[in-house]
Amino acid sequence: MRKQVQWIRIPGEELERKKIIHGNLGGRFAYFRCEQTLPADARLTVCVTAVSRYRLWVNGMPVLSGPCKGDLYRQYYETVELTPYLRSGKNVLAVQVLYNDPDIARDQTDERAAIYAVAGAGSCHALAVDGDITDARGQVIGSVTTGQADWKVWLDHTFFLKSAPFSVYLGAVEESVDFRRSPAGWKNAGFDDTSWLSALPYGPVVLSPLFRSVGLLPRVRVVPREIPLMDETETAFAQVIRRKNDIVLDAGVHVNGYPRFCFSGEAGTEVTITYLERFGDGTDGQRIDDLNGSVAGRTDRVILNGSPLSYEPFWVRTFRYIVISGGQPDQPPVYRKTGYPLPVQSSVSSSVPWVGQLWDICLRTLRNCMLETYMDCPYYEQLQFIMDTRLQMLFTYAVSNDTRLAKKALLDFHCGMLPEGLLPGKTPTAYCQVISTFSLHYAFALWEYVEHTGDLALGRLYRPDIDRILDYYDGKRNETGLVGRIGFWPFIDWQDSWKETGGVPPAYFEGPSAVINLMYAFALQCGAKLYEATGRPGTAEEYRNRMADILQKVKELCFDPGTGMVREGPACRQFTRHTQAWAVISGMLDKMESRSALQAAAACPPCSFAASYEWFRALERAGMEDQMRLDLDAWIGLLSRGSTTCPEEPHHPRSECHAWSALPLYEFMRTLAGIRQENGKIIIQPRLLGLPDLTGVAVTPSGPVQYHYQRSADGTVHYELVLPAQSEGLLITPDRKRTPVKEKISYTA
Repeated sequence: MRKQVQWIRIPGEELERKKIIHGNLGGRFAYFRCEQTLPADARLTVCVTAVSRYRLWVNGMPVLSGPCKGDLYRQYYETVELTPYLRSGKNVLAVQVLYNDPDIARDQTDERAAIYAVAGAGSCHALAVDGDITDARGQVIGSVTTGQADWKVWLDHTFFLKSAPFSVYLGAVEESVDFRRSPAGWKNAGFDDTSWLSALPYGPVVLSPLFRSVGLLPRVRVVPREIPLMDETETAFAQVIRRKNDIVLDAGVHVNGYPRFCFSGEAGTEVTITYLERFGDGTDGQRIDDLNGSVAGRTDRVILNGSPLSYEPFWVRTFRYIVISGGQPDQPPVYRKTGYPLPVQSSVSSSVPWVGQLWDICLRTLRNCMLETYMDCPYYEQLQFIMDTRLQMLFTYAVSNDTRLAKKALLDFHCGMLPEGLLPGKTPTAYCQVISTFSLHYAFALWEYVEHTGDLALGRLYRPDIDRILDYYDGKRNETGLVGRIGFWPFIDWQDSWKETGGVPPAYFEGPSAVINLMYAFALQCGAKLYEATGRPGTAEEYRNRMADILQKVKELCFDPGTGMVREGPACRQFTRHTQAWAVISGMLDKMESRSALQAAAACPPCSFAASYEWFRALERAGMEDQMRLDLDAWIGLLSRGSTTCPEEPHHPRSECHAWSALPLYEFMRTLAGIRQENGKIIIQPRLLGLPDLTGVAVTPSGPVQYHYQRSADGTVHYELVLPAQSEGLLITPDRKRTPVKEKISYTA
């Protein structure tokens, strides 16, 4: 942004007029308007940001939401082309600004809700816009720059966001708007704003050269957005259904979007709009598309003013269905489908129907959980947890070479490092939560990103984070030599037998937890690889020695020769798939021991969808393809349930769309197609898991690999591969034969 741009805010006179004191602005909305009369050839590009959130309209048309989620030191601004929205004559830029007070997030002192995934500096509604209007020849003919142009503001003291009972301390919000008291048409040109006050300039967005030269930082530090703008595409509903006295809108699949409704009716009429992932109570076996189920979900309430009006919620909504009660839209409702503009470069198909169907479900799940950050689930939590994010990053690598959101996620967590040496479990957030085991997932994610992208510069920048995390864990080792109590919330998985302990293995409360120590050992392995790759071999060796010591002690204290499995703790007789998987992938067990432990663990309760990634990696390492195919049935079963996305848990779904569950997306590329890149070479090692054929494209850092596998009646498989130009590959067939590949190959084995 340019140095002449000023922040603008609500003047004191408006606060007095609405009888609101300055410290009581949290959760309220301010509406800013700037009208301009323009010729037909006018051009306009703007940079825009606001404290804490905004949504921008031009001539009544929604353009975008922002700013991109940051933190106290990163207030992002967006650059957006507005020319397509302009017209000859009167035009209006309208910006709805929410001040998201973090104190409301922490205290929940009244019915106003905070958006927990939004954190930033500032203490009031503040807007900054930078943009000159030019004609077709590039001559400046006007400006919308705050501090120069005439911006007016109105504080809405009647309307604020609310939390639903199921989403307190989470990200989802609801709205209750009384249009008898709140202006309905303020986003449109020609609206009478004569009673509105001029917005108050109160300081530069960019500090002067003098201030910058002595290292002073502004309270709100603006930086350009690091990821692309979200897609917004106007979309019609798949069908409109009458259900008793309600109108049901069916999007056909689970989506994120900004729905728009046009209503008219008697003043005082209340219309409720309920957003559902499914009907019913989530009972096992109940179909999602059973319209006879109960209606319970996030609900917006709109009170009509007696005139035709258009309503669009401020914050993005997630839904498969929308139920409208108390009124009927005047026009067919639409929604602006939104999400991160991920270019999908991988594909898969087969003559077996479930392959393509499951791919679509998993891909939709991943995309629905990608907006300005990764998020665990878009419907009610909307938070970027590092365990979820690490898996989503891996799934992203399987389908696309766009790693910008993954890179920003690592930055978000890097900036959140706590004095103790751990990271917040989720970030950005207005309410810090520490899940102590999640810092290990950050170590996994950082090395996997550097390994995948080759970005050693980022690895060097963030490697001190790994040192602090690993030292924190080392400081928690007790007299056994193993890591003991690590504090905060040592969550592992929502295993059924661990529900009463909050996802923590009961062994943790009796002494050292084997699974936590094995995860720590794997984090040491990732740290060693990162430090070696970035030129610190001494630290890498230190980590390897520490890892070997941990693994030796876990085996001495927890390995049970009678079962061939690893106990959950030295004094605990519980066995789980989780611990056997981590024992295999950390390298504690040799190949024979690995197969024995995993075969025995197959009789244990399955891991949740979230923890299945490590289980599948352990099966892959042990060459147990039959068990991998058997475990995929949990996802294939979603098809008969009517799912269009992957739920958080297969048996007790709290959320119908949770991207840590989209594991088959990764397995299709890594296991079935068997395509990965190691040290610059493309490895092709297919495991068809009983399929007769498989065709598609697998993206790699070197480019796309086209593949087609066809099994013959005699059991042989024909492989056709086309590699990126000037790349080298290696085909490894089930008989372990290794065949070099240059650009293309047609091979039968």
